[in-house]
Formats: sequence, structure tokens, C-alpha cells
Amino acid sequence: MALVDPNGSGSVTFQAFIDFMSRETTDTDTAEQVINSFRVLAGDKNYITAVELRRELPAAQAEYCIARMAPYAGPDAVPGALDYKSFSTALYGESDL
Repeated sequence: MALVDPNGSGSVTFQAFIDFMSRETTDTDTAEQVINSFRVLAGDKNYITAVELRRELPAAQAEYCIARMAPYAGPDAVPGALDYKSFSTALYGESDL
């Protein structure tokens, strides 16, 4: 979190997220890099919520993710939890979306 929130405010601006993603994806993206980016947005949780996506991403990108992310079914799931890990691996052909 310190990489995207260097002043310790407890929130990540979209510009900070873009800057982080730019540093992380110099030549090629990998599923692991995208997973790590979602993990940052999710506050290090194993899932992300629609509220978090809508708060941190442009509307069209948030809605794209929300429409395509499967519900998260882990033991720490909360109502509306979304599985960003399976979504990310599917984007890179490592699983089916």
C-alpha cells in the first residue's frame, strides 16, 4: 500500500493506481501483476467489491470488471465479494472467463 499511498492517507487515487500500474507493467502485463494491482485496490483482501471498483476505477472499467468477475466464494467472503484472481488469470488465457 505504501507504493500507491505514500502519504498514508488510507485511500488510493485513480492517478496513483495508474502510476503504480505503469511502473508494474513496463513491457508486458502478467496475470500476477494484475492480481497484485487488484489486491492493492482491495486493501490486501482476497476479494474486491463493486463499491471498491467503482470508487477506484473509471466508470466504464469498473462496470466491465463487475459484469465479468465471478462471485468470490472463499471462507472470508462477504456479500457481493468478487473474485479478482480468476478474472485476472482468465484475461491472460490462464483460465476460462
